[in-house]
Amino acid sequence: MVELTLPCVEITIQIERRIQRTVIRGGEGDDLLDEGSESAVYDVIASASVTEYQSMMELFRGGQPHIIDPFDGKEVKVAFKSIQYSASNGSLKMVLIEDVD
Repeated sequence: MVELTLPCVEITIQIERRIQRTVIRGGEGDDLLDEGSESAVYDVIASASVTEYQSMMELFRGGQPHIIDPFDGKEVKVAFKSIQYSASNGSLKMVLIEDVD
């Protein structure tokens, strides 16, 4: 198990509801069905050394990461959507999606 703590420069969260949309052909519109579930997307900008980046890639390629939500302090299971790293300045950008059971 890899445990990694990175100093974050910025974390933003976007919450979206899952909506099913059915377009009615020949009708006046469409039907929207609110599935009642939410999905959180975290955009994280952090500072990381090359060694910390390599540890992050271990998680990216094979782990099931958990983060501490900075807004409510709860542990959240997430999946990586993307990682971008610059070795010249140590900037690490990640997009994490909440993995709801």
